[in-house]
Amino acid sequence: MATDAGIGIGSGPRSVGRAVMGGHRSAREGAATRPFVVEVAALRRQPGSRRHVVVRAPLFGLEVSGSRIDPVEDVVFDAVLESVSGGILVTATARAPWHGPCRRCLEEARGELEAEVCELCLEVEDDDDSYRVAGDLLDLAPLARDACILELPLAPLCSADCRGICPSCGANRNLEPCSCGVASDPRWASLDLLVGDDMGADAKANE
Repeated sequence: MATDAGIGIGSGPRSVGRAVMGGHRSAREGAATRPFVVEVAALRRQPGSRRHVVVRAPLFGLEVSGSRIDPVEDVVFDAVLESVSGGILVTATARAPWHGPCRRCLEEARGELEAEVCELCLEVEDDDDSYRVAGDLLDLAPLARDACILELPLAPLCSADCRGICPSCGANRNLEPCSCGVASDPRWASLDLLVGDDMGADAKANE
């Protein structure tokens, strides 16, 4: 008796139906347990069709040298998926709150990043840097992660007018006054002496 691949000998229509339903159920369960994984089977069957999806879920490992997104915070990925020749075009915006030490005063700086995404996810492997469509599932997590990492500030500021820390006494000049004068650069000491001599000469000339 001839058999189809993956279906045992003597399997009838009910067995085939259960196998197909099991495959669909596995795909749905995979998408449910991984919030950034979306089903794109319907999109792939209809070139030119679109689907709007919004995913809210944490992502791990979102950190650069100056700032990070905590893994308990949601990354909001608002995307339009479009079926095109050879894959799925993803146009999206990623948003998430970040925090890190201010580069001037070292106090906590906070903000919200907003990153734009426009990437083609390929149905066939092109190179190691390309995003992939895995069968009827598309994992949006790599796109959201890369967009957030690129947008995180490397040297954040708590505010644009942050006055920073006094290099002499270490006071946070945003919180307390500092009576330290502006430190002179020893490389300009000789020039300062010349300027002082000129000012003294001018004062005597005006007497």
